[in-house]
Amino acid sequence: MTSYIARRLVVSLLVLLAISFCVFMLFYSGPSDPARVMCGKPCQPERLTQVKHFMGTDKNAFVQWLDFLKGLFVGRTYGTGAEAAHCSAPCFGFSFDQRQSVTNLIWSRLPVTASLALGGAAVSLLVGMTLGPLAAIFRGRWPDALVRGGSLFLVATPAYLLGLLGILLFGFQLNVVPVSGYVALTDSPVDWAWHLVLPWCVIGLINAAGYARFARNQMLDELGSDHLLAQRATGAPKRTVRRAARRGVWVPITTLFGLDLAMLLSGSIFTERVFSMHGIGDLLIGGVSSHDLGIVVGTALFGAALIIVGNLVVDIVQGSIDPRVRRG
Repeated sequence: MTSYIARRLVVSLLVLLAISFCVFMLFYSGPSDPARVMCGKPCQPERLTQVKHFMGTDKNAFVQWLDFLKGLFVGRTYGTGAEAAHCSAPCFGFSFDQRQSVTNLIWSRLPVTASLALGGAAVSLLVGMTLGPLAAIFRGRWPDALVRGGSLFLVATPAYLLGLLGILLFGFQLNVVPVSGYVALTDSPVDWAWHLVLPWCVIGLINAAGYARFARNQMLDELGSDHLLAQRATGAPKRTVRRAARRGVWVPITTLFGLDLAMLLSGSIFTERVFSMHGIGDLLIGGVSSHDLGIVVGTALFGAALIIVGNLVVDIVQGSIDPRVRRG
C-alpha cells in the first residue's frame, strides 16, 4: 500500500507541474500584457519598463514559471524598497490591482465556496444514491421511468437556469427562502444554512442526476452478478441481496464523488454568480474582467491542485477498499 501511495503521489505532482507550466505558457506568452494594464493610459515607455520590472513580467514566460514555483515554497517579493510587495508561501501570485496576494484572496473566499461545495455534494450524493438504486429495483416500472426522465431533464438543464427558476419560484413567488447573499457560519449557523438551502438544492439536483443514472446502471449490474444470483438461488431474502448490491455500487461512486467535490471546491462559477455569493468562482470571473492575470493564473492553478488532490484521495481510498486497484 505504501508503494502504491508513493506512485500515485509522484504521478500527481508531475501532472500538477505540467498543468502549471501549460497555464503559464498560455497566459504569459499571449498578447495580453498585465504590465500595460497596470501602467494605465497614457503610459510612457520608461514607466512601462519600470512596471514590468516590478511585476517580474520583463522575463520570459519560462523564467516566470520558475519564479512562481519557487514562490510556492519560500514566498516571493515583488519590487524593492518601500514599495516592495511580499507574498508569503505558498504564494499563488500577487494581484497588483488589489495589492494583495492571490493566496490571501483565495483564503478569504474559500469559506463561501466550501460551504456551497460541501452542502451541494452531500445533497447530490444523498439524492442520487437513494433514487438510482430505487430505479434499478423497480426496473421497467413507473419509479424507474420517473427517475430516468427526471435525471435526463436535469442533466440537460444549465445550472444557472435552474438557479434562476428556483429564485423566481421559491424566492419571489413563494418568498420562502433567501435568494442572494452569504452569512458566515460563525455569525449565525441558522442564517448560514438558510441562505444556502436554495444553492445547495441547485447544485445537488444537477449533480444528483448523474449519480442516479450511474447508480441505477451499476445496481443492475450488481443484481445480475454471479455471487448475488447464487445468493438468491439459495433463498436469501431480497433485502439482504439488495444491501449487498448497494455496497458494490459505493465503490465506483467514491470516484465520482471525490472528483465532483474537488471541482466544486475549485469554484462554482455560475451558482456563485446567480446567488450573488463571492466565492472563488466569483474571484476568477472578477480577475478575468479586470485583466488581472495574477488572480486568473493563481485561482486556475489552485483549482487544478484541488482536483488533483481529490483524485489522489480517491485513488488511495479505492486502493484500500479493493486490492485489485493497487495491482493495476
